[in-house]
Amino acid sequence: MKYFLTFVLALFLVAASVEDARKANEAYENENYKEAITLYKKAIDANPENAKLYFNLANAQAKAGKTKEAIRTFEQYKSMTDTPKERAKANYNIGNVLSKMKKWDKAVDYYKKSLRYMSDDADAKHNFELAKKKKKEQDEKKKQQKKQNKKNQKNQDKNKKQQNKQNQQNKNNDQNNQQNQQQKNKQNQQNQEQQKKKQQRPQKVSKAEAEKILKALEQKEKDLLKKFRKKKTKSSKSKNEKDW
Repeated sequence: MKYFLTFVLALFLVAASVEDARKANEAYENENYKEAITLYKKAIDANPENAKLYFNLANAQAKAGKTKEAIRTFEQYKSMTDTPKERAKANYNIGNVLSKMKKWDKAVDYYKKSLRYMSDDADAKHNFELAKKKKKEQDEKKKQQKKQNKKNQKNQDKNKKQQNKQNQQNKNNDQNNQQNQQQKNKQNQQNQEQQKKKQQRPQKVSKAEAEKILKALEQKEKDLLKKFRKKKTKSSKSKNEKDW
């Protein structure tokens, strides 16, 4: 892309301003844009009405990568001149600055403005068509990116929904497991209590068993009584015997 730089200076400049402008032009040609900017500003301080100095300063700023400053200075230059050709050059250069920034939509607008003043400018036409092409590609890329972002968001929402569903299911499972465990613990406790009560209660015996036990007790009692009588009889005999 082509940048214009006007080196023509007004003859009525004071000597100091002319010298600063000349040195600024030399610095620009030597690609020392930082020094050129300083010298152009110094020349402008000496002669602020010289529009050409603003144009040259804007070019130096653009070359130095100071894009925002360059655009402002080109706009200021445009406000200082009524010449269609000069306005066309400023708009063309602003278009170039914006193209470097890949702001193709704005670049297209400035190339279009330039062509309104100079419709036969081949460079402006070329850059205008190029900027339109780049803008179309950029718009298509943004469209595809937007579509992809929408798809990604949809997938994220779907995954999030599934994750929430899984989390809820896990939560329900945990609650069910907890309830089951509590129920199990409660049942175990009840079983233990029932077993304890069962052990503490006298065991019930059947009628036959009761009669059997009773007969055994009666027999035992008879045996004991018989044994006692036998022992008593023996004792009586022992007392009746004489002691010789």
